[in-house]
Amino acid sequence: MKGKIKIEDYSIKDIIDYRSLSWPNSRDFLFLTEIPMKFEADFVRPDYYCFGMISQGQLEMNINGRFYNLSPNTIMIYRPGQLWKVARLEEGTKGNFILFTKRFLDSLNENIFSLKRYSFLSHGIQSAIELNKVDYETIKKLFAEIFSIFSHLSEPSWEPVARNLTSALIYECDNVLSSYINAGEVVSNREDELFVKFKQLLAVHFKIDRKPDFYASQLCITAHHMYTVIKKKSGKTPSQLIGEEVMREAKYQVMYSLASFAAISSDLNFSDPFTFSKYFKKNAGCSPLQFRKHGVNQDK
Repeated sequence: MKGKIKIEDYSIKDIIDYRSLSWPNSRDFLFLTEIPMKFEADFVRPDYYCFGMISQGQLEMNINGRFYNLSPNTIMIYRPGQLWKVARLEEGTKGNFILFTKRFLDSLNENIFSLKRYSFLSHGIQSAIELNKVDYETIKKLFAEIFSIFSHLSEPSWEPVARNLTSALIYECDNVLSSYINAGEVVSNREDELFVKFKQLLAVHFKIDRKPDFYASQLCITAHHMYTVIKKKSGKTPSQLIGEEVMREAKYQVMYSLASFAAISSDLNFSDPFTFSKYFKKNAGCSPLQFRKHGVNQDK
């Protein structure tokens, strides 16, 4: 069995340190009005919540193995325990994002976590929500107004005021986003949790191991039980989801990188380029060369 990749929890302080941000105020809260071009090369697992939107440029995120192309009318959310990675960031991209830990709000007796059974921050709800024009303008205005106050807070009242402003922003966004959310998507039972954990493992390990037994062992369940749960939740088998993840990455690298097919084959842990090419053609309907040359639809 291939070695297991260990991903440690990633904190707001890690964000600040890695991107060399000047932010002495708090390790449990951060707001960004500019997006640093320096970003983490590999998946990280946050111990905080993050949501926000871009106002110009392009940002592509991989959250739990799924790619999201963010446009200026899309709000993005990720939560503690999810795996995220910046896949692509266009220079000059601007936006507003807020990062905070649950404990940052816990000192408020009434907060989103204590009063609401679920919100847009809940696990299971989509990580990117495309807004209509009216809702986009509403949330954009909310961010602008509250971030403007953030920028002018002074000690010693900074932290308690920031907590209340963050809470207000969350509640107001939740009101706007409620019509976009299906409560049935919220993670609420053991099977949902297993499915989410399987997707998280898949996002990290699909290059290393394509055998369902590996994922079952990481989840500490039998392969049969995993098959049953995954099939029930997705309508697909674990092998199908693993294959889709491999092909999503293979198509992405073939189309958008300058890497040789031999290098891509090695990166995806195929025994040789011929085996990779055969696998690619079987699943995409054309060879890697044809796919790169003619820009075949990636969703084929």
